[in-house]
Amino acid sequence: MFSRISLAAAIWLFFLPAGLQRLAAQMTRMQMDSLQLILAKAKEDTNKVKLLMTLGNNVGYSDDKKALQYGKEGYDLSRRINYPLGIGRTAYLLANTYMDLGDFALSDSFLNVAEKYYLPLPDRSYLGTVYDARGGWNFMQAKYWAAAENYTRAAEIFDQIKDTSNSITTHQNLIAVLAQTRNFEKAVTLSLKVLPVLEKRKDTLQMGYTLQGLVTDLIYLDRIKEAKEHIGTLRYIADHTPDISLAGESYSTIGTFYFHEKDFRTAVGFFKQALQKGELLGSQYQIANHNKSIGSTYLELNDLPNAEKYLRMAMDVARRYHNTRAIYNISISLSEYYAKTGDYRNAYKSLLRHLTLKDSILNVDTRNYATYLESKYDSEKKEAEILRLQKVQEQKDFDIRRRNIYIGIGAGLLVFMLLLLSLLRRNFRNRQKLASQQAALQEEKIGNMEKQQQVLSLQSMINGEETERTRLARDLHDGLGGLFSTVKMHFSSLQHEVPSLQGHELYRKTFELVDSASEELRKIAHNLMPEVLMKLGLVEALKDFCNHVNAGRLMRISLQTYGMEDRLASSTEIMLYRIIQELVNNIIKHASATEVIIQLNREGHRLSLIVEDNGRGFDVKEAEEKRHMGIETVKSRVNYLNGRLSIDSRKDIGTTVMIDLLLNEG
Repeated sequence: MFSRISLAAAIWLFFLPAGLQRLAAQMTRMQMDSLQLILAKAKEDTNKVKLLMTLGNNVGYSDDKKALQYGKEGYDLSRRINYPLGIGRTAYLLANTYMDLGDFALSDSFLNVAEKYYLPLPDRSYLGTVYDARGGWNFMQAKYWAAAENYTRAAEIFDQIKDTSNSITTHQNLIAVLAQTRNFEKAVTLSLKVLPVLEKRKDTLQMGYTLQGLVTDLIYLDRIKEAKEHIGTLRYIADHTPDISLAGESYSTIGTFYFHEKDFRTAVGFFKQALQKGELLGSQYQIANHNKSIGSTYLELNDLPNAEKYLRMAMDVARRYHNTRAIYNISISLSEYYAKTGDYRNAYKSLLRHLTLKDSILNVDTRNYATYLESKYDSEKKEAEILRLQKVQEQKDFDIRRRNIYIGIGAGLLVFMLLLLSLLRRNFRNRQKLASQQAALQEEKIGNMEKQQQVLSLQSMINGEETERTRLARDLHDGLGGLFSTVKMHFSSLQHEVPSLQGHELYRKTFELVDSASEELRKIAHNLMPEVLMKLGLVEALKDFCNHVNAGRLMRISLQTYGMEDRLASSTEIMLYRIIQELVNNIIKHASATEVIIQLNREGHRLSLIVEDNGRGFDVKEAEEKRHMGIETVKSRVNYLNGRLSIDSRKDIGTTVMIDLLLNEG
């Protein structure tokens, strides 16, 4: 349902020989051990949340309980430190893990949480993964039309943002829904279109899922020869993939192929391999189905003791987890078993249960389909009903006119007048509505143009300000700074030429004043445009800034960065430096804080800045109403970067400023 390991890692593991695969597994364990050591020493911040998510995703294919533990820790920590993205991502991890464990109620709750926190984000790929997961949730609950709706929403998002990998996965899920609605021909057609794309991309993991579905659909269509062409590749993938769920379903599909070939000995072997994977995964859904397959195969072999054993185990699991479809399938096999043993009473009971559930499942499917159609085509159905009623009424009018021509003519004229008035009235309303819409559209265009003009003005103002800062810094450093250096050199020369001046108090004080003025000039030029910012970049400039603040010993400021190895665009670095500089200056002036934490996190094209202090806090609403100069300056620079600013301040606890923005550079 979601990727817990990287695609590159999956392909790499797939093509390694057995010996090298064991080495790869050892390396993976070493990596996990290393991450756990880092976790033990990690601070309670956003980086620890990301580390917990990495661990949860890495163990998700092999140990759902461990993944659950990491997910819960990350979710609780994200809520404690008020990290919205962390809350959304850990909720998504928990939702998928609970789904794998068969707890659909908790899975649904966490999907709702993830969707709530993903909706405001500019990166819509997160929302796409939620819809895809909800489609899987519906699919496992046999709500196939709802599943198709969610998969379609996810596919639309992935196609819009050109996320080919996730788009392919979602389309494969749609293929699975087609198979469940018994539209096997269309499912096969789509699978055969997707497969060459995956082969070209060398996406081995998704090739496995596609082949598993394709072979299953071909078997249902009784195209056994075509299915046989893919069995070898599917078995190779099942033997080598790290995805336990894929391996289990692939072995089950291969077993089904041999079952249809009436090679029951081979089929039961593959069904048992599928059961082992299901038990490793802890999926009660798979365990019930694989036990049923094994029992049915032993029934074909007339091995009645083993048939009874596996069919009863399948029924126990299906009943325990209320798997209605599994109970439905197992009941018919148990009926056949009882008939073979001569227990016709229980054979009848099992057959009756099968038929009863068949009606129930059919009713559920029909109800789901009807609900889907009602929500999808409600307006069209209403219009059709109105047209039908109009035709009935016209027929009645026609019959009345035939019986009484004079009354009919009068009624016809009356109806004509009413219709004419109605059309004129509707036409007038439509014109009014169109005029209103055009006016609203024009106002919206004007508003957009005004906003664009404001942004351009803001950008011009800020660019002009930074240009002027740079010019002033250069003029002060090269012009007045050089002049001060010359004056200091002359003073030094004069001291050597007239030794008696060394003891002169006025000369000494004058020299000290010139030296102090030169140092103050250097500081002013540095504040206007730090040289380290232009030469070494934002991170080094911030380190230098923090060191200067910490030198005062009144306040401790620390800097944390993640993913900032590459430099940003020069204008972006300058804006971020000015924002941080303004926020820290405001803290120094107003907050009476002793500790400040600056966090810069970059993930691809997304960058987030968090500045936290333990000061006395302030009323954010009151500050916005009074248009506090410091806040307005920060807002204008954030708007320049097309970012989003949020401030959370609590009295005597401190203030947290969060800024999110999308980077334009690659």
